[in-house]
Amino acid sequence: MENKESNTILPEKPKKENRFVRFILKFILFIVIAVITLLGAGVVIGYYYQDEVKEYVIGELNKQLNTQVIVDGKDIDFTVIKSFPYASINFKNIKALDAIPQEPKDTLFNAKEISLQFNLIDIFKKEYKIKKLTIDDTELNIRIDKEGNDNFHFWKESNDTSASNFSFELEKIVLTNTHILYNNKKARQYTDLTVKKCQLSGNFSTQRYTLETENTIFVKKFKIEKNNYLNDKTIYSNVSMEIDNELDAYKIKEGHFKIEDLAFDIYGNIVNTGKNPVLNLGIKGKDMDIRSVLSLIPEKHKEKINNYKSDGEFYFNATVQGSIGNDNTPEIKADFGINNATITQSSSNITLERVNLKGSFFNGNNKTASTLTLNPVSFTINQGLVNGNIALNNLNNPSFAGKVNSNINLTELQQFLKLDTIESVAGSLKIDAEFSADAGIGEGSSYDNINTNGTLNIVDASVKIKNNKLNFSNLNGDFKFNKNDLIIDLFKGNISNTDFELKGFFRNIITFLIKEDQDMTIEASLNSKNVNLNELLENKNEEKKESAYKLKFSEHINVNLNTEIEHLEFRKFSADNIHGVIKLKDQKLFADPLTVNTMNGSITTSGMVDASDSSKILVTCYSDVNKINVTKMFEQFENFGQTAVTSKNIKGVATAKINFASVLAPDLKMDLSKLYAAVDMTIENGELNNVESMKSMSRFIELKDLENVKFATLKNQIEIKDQKINIPKMEVKSNAINITASGTHTFNNEINYKIKLSLNELLAKKAKKAKKENEEFGEVADDGLGRTNIFLSMTGTIDDPIIKYDSKSAIQNVKEDLKVEKQTLKTILKEEFGLFKKDSTLTSKPKEEKKFTIQWEEADKKEEKKELKKPKKPEEDDF
Repeated sequence: MENKESNTILPEKPKKENRFVRFILKFILFIVIAVITLLGAGVVIGYYYQDEVKEYVIGELNKQLNTQVIVDGKDIDFTVIKSFPYASINFKNIKALDAIPQEPKDTLFNAKEISLQFNLIDIFKKEYKIKKLTIDDTELNIRIDKEGNDNFHFWKESNDTSASNFSFELEKIVLTNTHILYNNKKARQYTDLTVKKCQLSGNFSTQRYTLETENTIFVKKFKIEKNNYLNDKTIYSNVSMEIDNELDAYKIKEGHFKIEDLAFDIYGNIVNTGKNPVLNLGIKGKDMDIRSVLSLIPEKHKEKINNYKSDGEFYFNATVQGSIGNDNTPEIKADFGINNATITQSSSNITLERVNLKGSFFNGNNKTASTLTLNPVSFTINQGLVNGNIALNNLNNPSFAGKVNSNINLTELQQFLKLDTIESVAGSLKIDAEFSADAGIGEGSSYDNINTNGTLNIVDASVKIKNNKLNFSNLNGDFKFNKNDLIIDLFKGNISNTDFELKGFFRNIITFLIKEDQDMTIEASLNSKNVNLNELLENKNEEKKESAYKLKFSEHINVNLNTEIEHLEFRKFSADNIHGVIKLKDQKLFADPLTVNTMNGSITTSGMVDASDSSKILVTCYSDVNKINVTKMFEQFENFGQTAVTSKNIKGVATAKINFASVLAPDLKMDLSKLYAAVDMTIENGELNNVESMKSMSRFIELKDLENVKFATLKNQIEIKDQKINIPKMEVKSNAINITASGTHTFNNEINYKIKLSLNELLAKKAKKAKKENEEFGEVADDGLGRTNIFLSMTGTIDDPIIKYDSKSAIQNVKEDLKVEKQTLKTILKEEFGLFKKDSTLTSKPKEEKKFTIQWEEADKKEEKKELKKPKKPEEDDF
């Protein structure tokens, strides 16, 4: 029995399952057929009706437009498929001109695509009611001039109440990538924003409806008068608003918006009374914390905000009330603050505790200036405490008043702030001061009425700045605020191996810190045991792995320093007991005068370093050199960049007067073509040892007689100009040989010397015996004093000199050919460097300058008069 029942039931189940499957398949097939049918119908409708619909819609639009719209007919499409179940007219690459009567007209907007969408059935009814509007990739320029005339009323106002077959009954508006520039000159408002995405929905054609909107907007700039309220910020909003077109009123039912991560609720209403809307809005901060507040900082610093977390009450409440437009700006009042919060830097775990801040803001009105007040501001960081307050009045040109009291550990402060520019910092900072300043009237006011008082103390501080080799250490300072100045009771410390001790004044320092293009003057005495300019001027290039020097003076810092330095070094140069006055003004550094002990002697110099031109540095100076060691001079000045005569070849004691001028690049590389020097020098107890140019004359004299030439006194006046050293006639006297020489020596070691060798009787006999050609060529003469003269010329280069016998007459003309012309340094700077062109003392015809003259020995006078014998053989060009 059971088997029979089972046999009758089991076959029935597959029948039910098969019916269900067939039903599903039929339903899917029906849907597919329906969709294909609708799509096919759309294609057919679009094909047969496109011309009719396009012609009608364009005609109706032309009737209602108040400006010229430019679009190519090929860029107008009618489609059903793209916007299904709507039909749409799409305008691509469309442009509209300003809706103003006068010419010429600028562009009101450019749009990549504007789409007008309506119900498909409207085509058959020939009643086109636009339900949806989409606008993509648009540039919109809205302008209102000083008289209140605008350029955007492009829709005609019609008094025709008859029914039309074309109308806007919008229910949805969608904008994407719409860039809007709004410039209202009458109300002094300017906005530059991009609507990345905006969707508005509602029954816009009815008198009363609810508007729902969602927006993502990037605000590049939002200014009212001179106040910039938003800059490079993204705003997200979601607002539900009741619209009453009869009353021309708008009530916000629910509104939320975010500026970056800072969220707010908004409520209130907007009513149009006459031409200008009147706002009555309230704004309240929502779920605020330190991270959301810091999200308003510039984009490049945003990554840092994730390192901070907070606990405590952050609040913000604001109201916006009043009319907007024309010359009216609504009043904005805001209260904000922090109550007993903690703010922690996550990576260092340093915490600001008991953080309290109470602030208020008012944007001002026609009678009252804008104000910002922070009172109080206080927090603790471990054992450190900071508290104070500040009030700013008229934010366009703010006056301010406030006070601060702090005792804070700089290491802990840096661990909390994590300033990128600082590698490490230590020490403590104490401030107890009050300050106030009246900005005065007008933009150009300079905060003349500044009043500060109090103290500032730096205790055992040190700072290491990133990408800077200098170490600032042992910094201790006691300062006093006095009106606009900071009095330096004592400020001392070390900059790497350079120590300093400063006393004096920072004049106008408060204005310098708070106002652009203001000057500060340092009037002080500077004492130092050691100054290392190698470290102070070095500019390390980490990428190129090389070091250079960099010199630049601030155009807004002036200095007047009474200087005492025990020791200074730069490259191989070193000096002791430096004292004098150093001044810096208009990017020009003056030494007036400066005395140093160096190279076993002393130098007194007055000079200027002019860095006012960023592309070059002009150095000028007059120096009085007294009894310095010549060997050390060549050594410390690195042999003046040449190898002909080095510190190993020369000895003596030098006294000189030097006029010097040159042009350097900012990295202190000298432009040799712009170097000038006039040197009036005396060298006593001198020696020339193993000078190659002297050895090259060994054909005429035994080499051993030229390897060491000693002389008692050498006097000469040398000019360096156009990369050439001009040497007038000079005489080097020794007990065995006198050398009279003159000529030129270029920076490329090209030489042109005239030389007279005067030999005593013993040396002459040796020369004739050892050098037969001296007698053979006959280039010898007796000067009447028992000396034999040999006349030579030396040309070519130092490395490859060409020495020839010279006629005796050539040396006589040296005095006439190679005299150094005395010129004042000021005249040289005008002629060679283009400076002092406006100096009236140099524009008139200058008096004839007295030439440098050299007093020669009586023997030379006699020699010039004595007739010399003719050479026995013709002179050869080379040997």
